[in-house]
Amino acid sequence: MYSQVGINTNNPQAIFHVDGGKDNPATGVPTTAQQSNDFVVTSTGATGIATIAPTNKLHVVAASNPLRLNGLVNAQKTDSLLTVDASTGVVRMRSINSISGSSSSTCNPGIKSGTISHNQPYGCSGYDPGVFTSSAADPGIGGSIAYTWQQSTDGGTTWTAASGTNNVQNYDPPALTIPTKYRRAAANYCGVVYTNTVDIAIDGASSGIVATPCALAPGESTSLSIGLFTGSSVISWSVSPSTGMTFSSTNTTTTTLTASSGAAVGSYTVTATITSPGCGNKSFTKTITVVPAGVNVGNLKTSCKEILDSGLSTGNGTYWIDPDGSGNAYCAEQVYCNMTDNGGGWTLILKSMNNNSDFKYNSGLWASGAVFNTSDFDLTNSSTANALYKPYNYLSAKDFWVDFVTTPDLTPFTVPTAGTPKTLANATLNANIANQYLNQACQNNGINSTYFTPANAYTIEKGGSGNGINLGSSVISIRFGVMTNNENNEIFNTSDSGIGIGIANIQQSSAGNISSGNSTCLDCIQSCSIYTGTNGNGFYKAILWAR
Repeated sequence: MYSQVGINTNNPQAIFHVDGGKDNPATGVPTTAQQSNDFVVTSTGATGIATIAPTNKLHVVAASNPLRLNGLVNAQKTDSLLTVDASTGVVRMRSINSISGSSSSTCNPGIKSGTISHNQPYGCSGYDPGVFTSSAADPGIGGSIAYTWQQSTDGGTTWTAASGTNNVQNYDPPALTIPTKYRRAAANYCGVVYTNTVDIAIDGASSGIVATPCALAPGESTSLSIGLFTGSSVISWSVSPSTGMTFSSTNTTTTTLTASSGAAVGSYTVTATITSPGCGNKSFTKTITVVPAGVNVGNLKTSCKEILDSGLSTGNGTYWIDPDGSGNAYCAEQVYCNMTDNGGGWTLILKSMNNNSDFKYNSGLWASGAVFNTSDFDLTNSSTANALYKPYNYLSAKDFWVDFVTTPDLTPFTVPTAGTPKTLANATLNANIANQYLNQACQNNGINSTYFTPANAYTIEKGGSGNGINLGSSVISIRFGVMTNNENNEIFNTSDSGIGIGIANIQQSSAGNISSGNSTCLDCIQSCSIYTGTNGNGFYKAILWAR
């Protein structure tokens, strides 16, 4: 049938037209009143209810409340909301971030936050506060409310999602070891609003040490403060090392710390010791950084890549950055950047220059992130000292480069943030490598020559291959690099070979490894080995970069 279809009408106005009231005219266009009981489907697939000219895929017209949905479930999803354009009636998805603020000016009445409280906001380290009490938020005309509890451990400067179940009206925090502030966000179409703040004091302090700014140059000062719970008092402020550092007062809740013109560049630990009812004397610490004269802490970039992209690179070398961009948890950190190779913008993560236990696959450093030799930036072949740098614990990256010092390199690779088998989490490098199994999708035609620089640097098995972070099979596991196998479909089951940093030969079988931070393999055979020149297996000095 190649024609328009009309039901209860011999004058269809669309491909399919139902005149529910049998009141449409024999010719011409039905009136608005006559269309009120009509249903049409147009040639473009648009559906109209009570209109013969739908302007959207589904267009419903009624004098009031044209749409009703029964059985919807409140899933406490807080990233987006359904909204209706008041002028057109069109339904749209809108992110909460796009309507954040105290309240939408178009809502009258608007959303109101409610209040939170706690009947015992004080305890010693390990104190479990128990459940907060609160009044519910008033949605105004904005519809259902989504709650999110937030916490701050730096005096209210930075707020993050509270741990545990944080999307309920009354929150139950875990046991605390440091002073923590809490507030509750409430969101709907009308906007996002926040309750009052409640401080849970620990060991006599209602907030930890706040430093403004948290880094200073020689000759400059920083303001320090600590919040005290009722009945607590400051015993003393101190700093280590103390040479060139002076307090304006050592026994008040606020003080000023000044670095003399001769103060050494580096990290200083500020300590505030207080006495409190029931908890005795307790100490709180914060790291203050003295940067070289001329470094503008307020304009620091967050990574080597951002420095490069901002046109501020002066070549390979050390730079100062503010990793978290807030001047709080990581205020001013010195890092080494490679700005010239493989596109530049690389941050130094580690160097493996000594075949000891530091960077073997099963080393505890991968999980602990215990940095060492952080001021040693000697990347030449003469270096014999390993180092793990601070960016390992705060950098979120997806591009990695295993840079062998004297042998051909692995080409930089990207761990996908979407796809299969698993993806890189939006977390620090430490969190990803310690807790997840991540890899790129398998190859099935042998290892790609683009994995190496130069492309003909290695001969390798012509089976399956894959590269990434924390790869593993029953034979070979690797922290950073490439695994290969002679069988196309067994790359993550019985992989025989690997190249990179931190390789484990789990079964001590005939597997060939070029690795940094691992012993040479046992009982190697040619068909399962990777070769570089005439030396196919062994330890090679390597550097790990990320961006």
